[in-house]
Amino acid sequence: MSNAMFADLRDKRILITGASSGIGAGMARTLAENGCRLVLHYNRNQAGIEKTLAAVQQRGAEATVLQQDFADTHRLRPFFDQAWSIYSGLDGLVNNAGIVTKCLSEKDPEGTKFAETLAVNLQAPYLLSTAFAQACRAQSQPGVIVNNSSIHGQQTCEWFAAYAASKAGMDAMSKVQAVEWGQYGIRVNVLAPGVVPVERTEKILSQPAMKQKWEGAMPVGRYGTVEDMGQATAFLLSDSSAWMTGANLTMDGGLIARGQYPRRD
Repeated sequence: MSNAMFADLRDKRILITGASSGIGAGMARTLAENGCRLVLHYNRNQAGIEKTLAAVQQRGAEATVLQQDFADTHRLRPFFDQAWSIYSGLDGLVNNAGIVTKCLSEKDPEGTKFAETLAVNLQAPYLLSTAFAQACRAQSQPGVIVNNSSIHGQQTCEWFAAYAASKAGMDAMSKVQAVEWGQYGIRVNVLAPGVVPVERTEKILSQPAMKQKWEGAMPVGRYGTVEDMGQATAFLLSDSSAWMTGANLTMDGGLIARGQYPRRD
């Protein structure tokens, strides 16, 4: 996406979860460029969140950092209340934090990894979104939620039972919450990224054979970038998408659109 600026985002108060690296950090930089005031969440990556904080402050944005392990779902309401209080309210919530679990189902027979993945990737966004909607309604104000899902919520493959289930659940949850809260001026949309190199995957995805494999399957012929995802998030938070709720914005370079069909030259 082009580096569009959304004037109506200036001074909007936005909580971004999982902002220490990758797509979350890219979202933070883009929203900072649009003049948002940010609450940046992280769990363990302190060096990463300090880098994100420095980047958004260099762009002139006001930002505060909060730490929380989302696997401890009992702590999510106090975490949200603290985030809400920083700027005396929030205008938007970006549920980006998540874990990518790659595990064959038979390697997790007790469902330990499955349960952990759903707690972080699905239950935490559910609880935070519900707290956000309640707070917005109490203040008689509108609000916007962007849930960062994945193309694995739509089409997936081996090793991703837990991750795909969490993202498919997020997609369905977002539709229901959009229906429930639309009458109160609260919009809920999904961003579904495809293959976007980030810190933990950049090295392997840059290898020539891997790059040819993936980019050759994408009609647009390139990977996505965290800046692409940041621009999409800014759009979904902005008034430019004011008549959009319950939608899934899939950004994958056309990867799942072409399905399993062989290339025809």
